[in-house]
Amino acid sequence: MATQLSVERREKRPRSILTQLRHNGRIPAVVYGNNSENELVHLEGSDVIRLLQQEGLSSVIQLKYTDGKTRQVMIRELQQDRIKDKILHIDFKVVKMNEPVDVEVAVYLEGEASGVKEGGVLQQQLRTVHIRTLPGLIPDHLSIDISALSIGDAIYVKDLKLPEKAELLSELEEMVASVLPPQVEKDANEEAEETAQAEAETADDEAEEKEA
Repeated sequence: MATQLSVERREKRPRSILTQLRHNGRIPAVVYGNNSENELVHLEGSDVIRLLQQEGLSSVIQLKYTDGKTRQVMIRELQQDRIKDKILHIDFKVVKMNEPVDVEVAVYLEGEASGVKEGGVLQQQLRTVHIRTLPGLIPDHLSIDISALSIGDAIYVKDLKLPEKAELLSELEEMVASVLPPQVEKDANEEAEETAQAEAETADDEAEEKEA
Protein backbone atom coordinates (compact mmCIF):
# COMPACT_ATOMS: atom_id res chain seq x y z
CA MET A 1 0.00 0.00 0.00
CA ALA A 2 1.28 3.45 -0.95
CA THR A 3 2.29 5.87 1.79
CA GLN A 4 -0.16 8.75 2.06
CA LEU A 5 0.71 12.45 2.23
CA SER A 6 -1.80 15.26 2.65
CA VAL A 7 -1.40 18.18 0.25
CA GLU A 8 -3.09 21.52 -0.32
CA ARG A 9 -3.34 23.37 -3.61
CA ARG A 10 -1.63 26.72 -4.01
CA GLU A 11 -1.78 29.50 -6.57
CA LYS A 12 1.15 30.74 -8.61
CA ARG A 13 2.11 33.77 -6.58
CA PRO A 14 5.11 35.98 -5.81
CA ARG A 15 8.27 34.45 -4.39
CA SER A 16 7.45 35.93 -0.98
CA ILE A 17 4.56 33.46 -0.64
CA LEU A 18 6.91 30.53 -1.16
CA THR A 19 9.23 31.99 1.46
CA GLN A 20 6.31 32.25 3.89
CA LEU A 21 5.26 28.66 3.23
CA ARG A 22 8.77 27.41 3.97
CA HIS A 23 8.91 29.59 7.08
CA ASN A 24 5.76 27.81 8.29
CA GLY A 25 7.32 24.38 7.75
CA ARG A 26 5.56 23.71 4.46
CA ILE A 27 7.27 22.48 1.27
CA PRO A 28 6.11 23.83 -2.12
CA ALA A 29 5.69 21.15 -4.77
CA VAL A 30 4.40 20.50 -8.28
CA VAL A 31 2.44 17.47 -9.49
CA TYR A 32 2.70 16.63 -13.19
CA GLY A 33 2.24 13.81 -15.68
CA ASN A 34 -0.56 11.57 -16.96
CA ASN A 35 -1.41 14.12 -19.68
CA SER A 36 -2.73 16.63 -17.17
CA GLU A 37 -1.78 20.22 -16.35
CA ASN A 38 0.78 20.86 -13.64
CA GLU A 39 -0.73 21.28 -10.19
CA LEU A 40 0.91 23.54 -7.62
CA VAL A 41 0.63 22.19 -4.07
CA HIS A 42 2.31 22.39 -0.67
CA LEU A 43 2.64 19.87 2.14
CA GLU A 44 3.97 19.46 5.68
CA GLY A 45 7.76 19.26 5.78
CA SER A 46 7.95 16.90 8.76
CA ASP A 47 5.70 14.39 6.94
CA VAL A 48 8.05 14.40 3.95
CA ILE A 49 11.15 13.89 6.08
CA ARG A 50 9.50 10.98 7.87
CA LEU A 51 8.55 9.39 4.56
CA LEU A 52 12.07 9.74 3.17
CA GLN A 53 13.58 8.20 6.30
CA GLN A 54 11.19 5.24 6.23
CA GLU A 55 10.59 4.65 2.52
CA GLY A 56 13.37 6.43 0.60
CA LEU A 57 13.07 8.25 -2.72
CA SER A 58 11.73 5.37 -4.80
CA SER A 59 8.46 4.68 -3.02
CA VAL A 60 4.96 5.16 -4.43
CA ILE A 61 3.09 7.95 -2.63
CA GLN A 62 -0.63 8.62 -2.50
CA LEU A 63 -1.30 12.35 -2.39
CA LYS A 64 -4.55 13.19 -0.63
CA TYR A 65 -6.10 16.58 -1.40
CA THR A 66 -8.38 18.54 0.92
CA ASP A 67 -11.35 17.82 -1.37
CA GLY A 68 -10.80 14.05 -1.03
CA LYS A 69 -9.12 13.58 -4.40
CA THR A 70 -6.08 11.26 -4.48
CA ARG A 71 -3.24 10.76 -6.95
CA GLN A 72 -0.54 8.08 -7.09
CA VAL A 73 2.88 9.69 -7.56
CA MET A 74 6.62 9.24 -7.17
CA ILE A 75 9.30 11.82 -6.36
CA ARG A 76 11.15 12.76 -9.51
CA GLU A 77 13.20 15.71 -8.24
CA LEU A 78 13.96 17.00 -4.78
CA GLN A 79 15.63 20.40 -4.41
CA GLN A 80 17.58 20.90 -1.18
CA ASP A 81 19.47 23.62 0.62
CA ARG A 82 22.34 21.45 1.83
CA ILE A 83 23.83 24.22 3.96
CA LYS A 84 20.63 24.62 6.00
CA ASP A 85 19.67 20.95 5.49
CA LYS A 86 16.20 21.85 4.24
CA ILE A 87 14.01 20.64 1.39
CA LEU A 88 13.06 23.58 -0.84
CA HIS A 89 10.83 22.02 -3.50
CA ILE A 90 9.58 18.64 -4.74
CA ASP A 91 8.53 17.46 -8.20
CA PHE A 92 5.95 14.65 -8.04
CA LYS A 93 5.22 12.62 -11.17
CA VAL A 94 1.88 10.87 -11.52
CA VAL A 95 2.27 7.12 -12.11
CA LYS A 96 -0.05 4.36 -13.26
CA MET A 97 0.24 1.19 -11.23
CA ASN A 98 0.05 -0.97 -14.37
CA GLU A 99 2.84 0.86 -16.22
CA PRO A 100 6.58 0.25 -15.50
CA VAL A 101 8.76 3.05 -14.10
CA ASP A 102 12.55 3.52 -14.03
CA VAL A 103 13.98 3.78 -10.51
CA GLU A 104 17.30 3.71 -8.66
CA VAL A 105 17.63 1.00 -5.99
CA ALA A 106 20.30 0.51 -3.32
CA VAL A 107 22.56 -2.56 -3.37
CA TYR A 108 23.36 -4.25 -0.03
CA LEU A 109 26.22 -6.71 0.50
CA GLU A 110 25.41 -9.66 2.77
CA GLY A 111 27.83 -11.92 4.63
CA GLU A 112 31.60 -11.68 5.08
CA ALA A 113 33.82 -12.40 2.10
CA SER A 114 36.20 -15.32 2.61
CA GLY A 115 38.93 -13.18 1.07
CA VAL A 116 38.58 -10.64 3.87
CA LYS A 117 39.21 -13.38 6.43
CA GLU A 118 42.42 -14.11 4.50
CA GLY A 119 43.56 -10.50 4.82
CA GLY A 120 42.03 -9.04 1.66
CA VAL A 121 40.30 -5.69 1.46
CA LEU A 122 36.61 -5.48 0.46
CA GLN A 123 35.63 -2.58 -1.78
CA GLN A 124 32.10 -1.74 -2.91
CA GLN A 125 32.37 0.15 -6.18
CA LEU A 126 28.63 0.42 -6.87
CA ARG A 127 25.97 1.20 -4.25
CA THR A 128 22.89 1.67 -6.46
CA VAL A 129 21.55 0.29 -9.75
CA HIS A 130 18.78 1.37 -12.09
CA ILE A 131 15.90 -0.99 -12.75
CA ARG A 132 12.53 -0.91 -14.52
CA THR A 133 9.49 -2.41 -12.83
CA LEU A 134 5.88 -1.76 -11.89
CA PRO A 135 5.39 0.92 -9.20
CA GLY A 136 3.88 -1.55 -6.77
CA LEU A 137 6.80 -3.98 -7.13
CA ILE A 138 9.71 -1.62 -6.43
CA PRO A 139 12.04 -3.35 -3.92
CA ASP A 140 13.48 -1.51 -0.92
CA HIS A 141 16.92 -2.71 -2.03
CA LEU A 142 18.74 -5.53 -3.81
CA SER A 143 20.94 -7.90 -1.76
CA ILE A 144 23.78 -10.15 -2.84
CA ASP A 145 25.74 -12.69 -0.78
CA ILE A 146 29.51 -12.05 -0.90
CA SER A 147 30.55 -14.94 1.38
CA ALA A 148 32.19 -16.88 -1.47
CA LEU A 149 34.35 -13.98 -2.68
CA SER A 150 38.05 -14.82 -2.41
CA ILE A 151 40.97 -12.44 -2.90
CA GLY A 152 40.89 -11.22 -6.49
CA ASP A 153 37.21 -12.09 -6.98
CA ALA A 154 34.49 -9.61 -7.93
CA ILE A 155 30.74 -9.47 -8.43
CA TYR A 156 29.03 -7.56 -11.21
CA VAL A 157 25.63 -6.08 -11.94
CA LYS A 158 24.78 -9.17 -13.97
CA ASP A 159 25.14 -11.26 -10.78
CA LEU A 160 22.31 -9.44 -8.99
CA LYS A 161 19.02 -11.29 -8.59
CA LEU A 162 15.98 -9.20 -9.46
CA PRO A 163 12.44 -9.54 -8.17
CA GLU A 164 9.75 -10.78 -10.54
CA LYS A 165 8.90 -8.49 -13.47
CA ALA A 166 11.97 -6.27 -12.92
CA GLU A 167 14.52 -5.41 -15.60
CA LEU A 168 18.09 -4.19 -15.09
CA LEU A 169 18.97 -0.93 -16.81
CA SER A 170 22.52 -0.50 -15.48
CA GLU A 171 25.50 -1.88 -17.42
CA LEU A 172 25.68 -5.63 -16.78
CA GLU A 173 29.48 -5.71 -16.68
CA GLU A 174 29.76 -2.86 -14.17
CA MET A 175 31.56 -4.01 -11.01
CA VAL A 176 29.58 -3.98 -7.77
CA ALA A 177 32.21 -5.15 -5.28
CA SER A 178 35.60 -6.86 -5.16
CA VAL A 179 38.18 -8.20 -2.72
CA LEU A 180 41.62 -6.68 -3.24
CA PRO A 181 44.91 -8.31 -2.20
CA PRO A 182 46.34 -7.04 1.11
CA GLN A 183 49.34 -5.70 -0.85
CA VAL A 184 47.13 -2.88 -2.17
CA GLU A 185 46.54 -1.63 1.36
CA LYS A 186 50.22 -2.17 2.22
CA ASP A 187 51.33 -0.13 -0.79
CA ALA A 188 49.05 2.70 0.27
CA ASN A 189 50.53 2.68 3.77
CA GLU A 190 54.07 2.60 2.44
CA GLU A 191 53.34 5.50 0.12
CA ALA A 192 51.94 7.51 3.03
CA GLU A 193 55.05 6.75 5.11
CA GLU A 194 57.35 7.78 2.26
CA THR A 195 55.42 11.02 1.80
CA ALA A 196 55.62 11.78 5.52
CA GLN A 197 59.36 11.04 5.54
CA ALA A 198 59.96 13.28 2.52
CA GLU A 199 58.02 16.12 4.15
CA ALA A 200 60.05 15.71 7.34
CA GLU A 201 63.33 15.82 5.41
CA THR A 202 62.17 18.95 3.57
CA ALA A 203 61.29 20.60 6.86
CA ASP A 204 64.74 19.73 8.26
CA ASP A 205 66.44 21.23 5.17
CA GLU A 206 64.44 24.43 5.47
CA ALA A 207 65.32 24.68 9.16
CA GLU A 208 69.04 24.25 8.40
CA GLU A 209 68.85 26.97 5.73
CA LYS A 210 67.28 29.39 8.19
CA GLU A 211 69.97 28.67 10.81
CA ALA A 212 72.70 29.16 8.20
